[in-house]
Amino acid sequence: MITEETGRGQVAECPQGAPTAVAHGSTAARQVAPLVSLTSLALAACGGGGGADDAEVARPSANVDPASGLMLATGLPGFVAAEPAATPSSLSARDAARLLTQATFGIRAPGEVSDLQAEGIEHWLWRQFNAPCALHTSYLDQQRSRVDFNKATEEMSYEAVWRQWLFEDGQLRARVAFALSQIMVISNIAPDLKPYAMSSYMDMLNRHAFGNFRDLLHGVALHPAMGYYLNMLESEKEDPDTGSHPNENFAREVLQLFSIGLVRLNLDGIPQRDAQGRTIPTYDESVVKGFARAFSGWGFGGQGNADPDLFHHADYELDANWVTPMMPFAQAHEPGPKKLLDGEVLPAGQSPEKDLSDAIDNIFRHANVGPFIGRQLIQRLVTSNPTASYVARVASVFNDNGQGVRGDLRAVVRAILIDAEARGDDAVQRTAYGKQREPVIRLANYFRAFQATTPSPSGRTDLHYLDSPEDGLGQSPLLAPSVFNFFSPAFRPAGPIAQAGLVAPEFQITTETTVVGSFNTFASVLSWEGYGWGEQSRLSLNFADWEALALQPEALVDRMNLVLCQQQMSAATRSRLLTLVRALPSNSWQLRDRIKQAFVVLAVAPDFVIQK
Repeated sequence: MITEETGRGQVAECPQGAPTAVAHGSTAARQVAPLVSLTSLALAACGGGGGADDAEVARPSANVDPASGLMLATGLPGFVAAEPAATPSSLSARDAARLLTQATFGIRAPGEVSDLQAEGIEHWLWRQFNAPCALHTSYLDQQRSRVDFNKATEEMSYEAVWRQWLFEDGQLRARVAFALSQIMVISNIAPDLKPYAMSSYMDMLNRHAFGNFRDLLHGVALHPAMGYYLNMLESEKEDPDTGSHPNENFAREVLQLFSIGLVRLNLDGIPQRDAQGRTIPTYDESVVKGFARAFSGWGFGGQGNADPDLFHHADYELDANWVTPMMPFAQAHEPGPKKLLDGEVLPAGQSPEKDLSDAIDNIFRHANVGPFIGRQLIQRLVTSNPTASYVARVASVFNDNGQGVRGDLRAVVRAILIDAEARGDDAVQRTAYGKQREPVIRLANYFRAFQATTPSPSGRTDLHYLDSPEDGLGQSPLLAPSVFNFFSPAFRPAGPIAQAGLVAPEFQITTETTVVGSFNTFASVLSWEGYGWGEQSRLSLNFADWEALALQPEALVDRMNLVLCQQQMSAATRSRLLTLVRALPSNSWQLRDRIKQAFVVLAVAPDFVIQK
C-alpha cells in the first residue's frame, strides 16, 4: 500500500498506482474502489483541495505562495524540463504586444513587451508552461472564515477566477483554462452549483490545460460538477419496469460540444460531404444512447461504494463531496453492450470503469477531435476565422506532437501561438482576420494596464456578477446561460460578416444593450478609480505611470497604443484621442481627468475592442 496526502491534509491509502478517495470530513481512510484520476486526490494536482461547504480545513504548510497564502499546484502535466536559451527574438514591439494580448489577460507595462523581445518566444512559452498556479479551492478555504458558519459562497468562486486572471504570473494557463471552460461548460446560472464544485472544476481545467486532451476529457467526465450539471451523476441502468434509461445529457454534449461536433471534418476543419453534397453526421441517436449506457453507474466520490444504497445517499446540501472524482457503483451500471463511434461496440459485462475508459478512448481517437478543438482554441486566443491551412497545422500537432503523442495540449497551444498566421506585423491589414475581445477580457485588460491592486494579500475582489446587460458586461465567468456558452463558435451576425461566409462568435452577446452596459461599466471603473468598496476587497487602479505622461499627450496615447492596441491604433483614433487630451485642463489637480476621459473613449473604440 502507498499513502497520498489529499487536498485537505488527510491521508488516503490506495493500491500502488490506483488513487482512491477519502470520505469528506473523516479522520480515518476508507478503502474504496480505484478511481480514474480527476485530481489523483493529491495536492500535486490543480483539482485537489476543498470539500463540502462546511468542511473543516486542514492544509499542509508546503507549497504555499508566501504572498497570498494560497496553496500552489505542483507537478502539473505539460511542464517542460529542458529550459531553452533566452535568445533575443525577431519579434517587433507590435508583434510581441500582440502575443501578450493573445496569451494573457493584458499587458501591465511596456516593459513586458521589451522583456518578451529580449528573451524570445520559446523561452517565454517555457516559463508560462512551467509557471505554478494557485488552487481556486485553496482560495475558498482561505476566504470562508469571513462569513457566518465558515461557509464558502458562490461569490468566492467568481473571485478566485478573477484573482487568477489579474494577479497570477501564469497568464497563459489562465487564458487556456478559460478557453476550455467555454468549450466544456458548467454554469451556475440556475444557480445551484456549489462553490467547491465550481472552483474544483476550474482547478481541474488549470491542471489539464497543458496536459493531454484524453486526460482532460476523462477529468471532465468524472468531475461531480459536470456530473451534476449534465446529469451523469447518479445516472442508472435501464429499468424495464419503470421505463427509465441512462440519462443522455452528458453523452450528447460530450460529443456535440466537447470533442467532435455534429459533422465529419477534414483535417483542416472543413466538413466532409457525400456524393450529394450533404454533410456527413458523426453519430446518430443510437450512439448517444450507447455512450449514455457506458457512462452510467457513477455516484459521489469519497463515500465508499460497498453499500449499493450509497449511490443515492449523499445530501447535495450537506455531505456531498464536490471535489473528488465520481465513484463507480457496479450495480447501477448498464450491463449490456454499448454502441460507440465508428461502429465500435463495447462488450456486455464490463465494469463502469472499463466502459468509461473505453468510451473516452473511442472519442479521443476520432479524427474530428484535432480540428474541432484546435479551431475553437484558435478562435479563443487568436482569430475568429482561421484559414483551413492554419487549422490543419494545429490539428496535425494535436494528432502527433512530433514525438508520436496524440492530444498534447501544450504542443497545440504552442503551435497556435507561433503559427505564421498568429504572428506578424501586418495583422491589421489582413482580410477576415481578428476577433472581438470578450467583455471580461477587455475589463481584465484595463485592470492590468492600470496595475490594479487590492488590500488583501490573496487578491480578493468584489468582481462577482458582471453578466447584467443593463449595468454590466453581458458576460461573467461561470455564469454562461447554457452549456452552449455565452456564444456559439459558429455565430454569424446578419449583414456583411454573414454574407462573406465568416463567423464572429462574440458578437452574439454584442447588442445595443450590452454595448451601453459595457460602456457604463468602464466609465464607472475609471470614474471611481477602481471597483468595489470593501476595505479588504476594493480593486484600485494605479494612475502613477499614466500621470507621468499626462502632460505629454503624444507619449500618453503612444503608451495606450502599445499596451491596449498593440501599436495598431488607426490614425483617426489617435487624432481623436490627442484632440481630446489637449482640450482638457493641464492643472496638476485635473491631470487625472485627461487619463480617465481618454480611456473611456478607448474602451469603445474598434482599435481596442477588436483584437488583430
